[in-house]
Amino acid sequence: MLKKLAPFLLFLGCLLVANLQTSPVSALEAGDVVIQLEPAEQDIALNPGETFSGIFKVQNVGRLGFDFTLSTRPFQVLNDEYEPDFSTENNYTLLKNWISFPEESYHLEPGAEVEVSYLVDVPLDVPAGGQYAAIVVETRDTIDESSFFHTIGQVATILYGEVAGESRHVGELTDHHLPKILFGQPLSASMTVKNSGNTDFRVTHQLSVYDFFTGNEAFSAETVDADGKKLGTATPRVMPGNERSNILTWTGAPKLGVFKVVQTVSFLDQNYTFEQIVVLCPIWLVGGVVFLIILMIVWLILRARSRKRGRPQAF
Repeated sequence: MLKKLAPFLLFLGCLLVANLQTSPVSALEAGDVVIQLEPAEQDIALNPGETFSGIFKVQNVGRLGFDFTLSTRPFQVLNDEYEPDFSTENNYTLLKNWISFPEESYHLEPGAEVEVSYLVDVPLDVPAGGQYAAIVVETRDTIDESSFFHTIGQVATILYGEVAGESRHVGELTDHHLPKILFGQPLSASMTVKNSGNTDFRVTHQLSVYDFFTGNEAFSAETVDADGKKLGTATPRVMPGNERSNILTWTGAPKLGVFKVVQTVSFLDQNYTFEQIVVLCPIWLVGGVVFLIILMIVWLILRARSRKRGRPQAF
C-alpha cells in the first residue's frame, strides 16, 4: 500500500510551498534554515529612461547552509487590513518587469550574509506615480534529503517605487473615532484615510491622553514599550486606490478616571486634531450605582406610602 502511495506523496511534497512572507524572518524548520532580509522594504525614486541600482542583504541566521535564487512578483494589498497580494497585476505593478539581477543564484553558509544587487531599467514611456514589486528570495533546500516532502522557503523585500513626473498625491480622511465613555474596555483611537492619487504616502497617527483634573500627561505620542516601540504613534503607508485604517491603544489605562484625549492625523498637507473627554468606569461600579439608584427610588416610594397612611382622615 505504501509503495502505491509513494508517488502521490512525492507529488504532494513537491507542491508543499511555504507562504510568501514580508516580515524580516522566515523559517523552513525552526532554527535550521532561517533567512533574514535587510531591509524588509525600500522606497526607491525612479526616472523614465534611466536605470536605478539597488542592494539589500540576505543573511543566514539558521544552523544550515542553503542555496537561494532571486525572482520578482507584483505587489498589491487586498483590503484596508493590508493583507499582501503577490499575484494581482495592474498598472501599479509594472515594476516587476523592469527588474534584473547581475546574479540570480547564491549559496550562504550559517552566520554569513551577502549583498544582493538589482537593477531597475525604467522605460521612457511609463506613467508617473507609484510602482510596486516584491523581490523574492527562495530556497528549495530541505533538512532531510530522503524525505518525501520538500519545502520551498520564500521571503521577500518590498519595493515601493515612485516614477518621476506628474504624480497625484490625493488623500482624504474618511473616518475617525474617539469614545466618550468606556466600561472596562481599552481606550483606543481609530482613523481611516483613503488614497485617491496615483502614488503611495504615509499617514502620521498620534494619540495623547491628559488627566482631566490635573492636566498631567498620562500617555503621549512618545510613549514606548519595553522594546522601544512607540505605542502612541504610527505611520502606516496608504497605497493608491486603497483605504488604510489604524488603531492606537492606551495600554495600562486605569479602570476609573476622566481624561482629555487628543487624536492627531497628518498626511500630505492635511492636519487634523480631535479632542474628546473620556470617562473610564468599571462595569461593577456602574452596576453598583444603578443598584443604589433603584434602592433609593424604592425607599422613596415606600416612605411616601407610609406618610400617606399616617395622615389623619377627614370626615
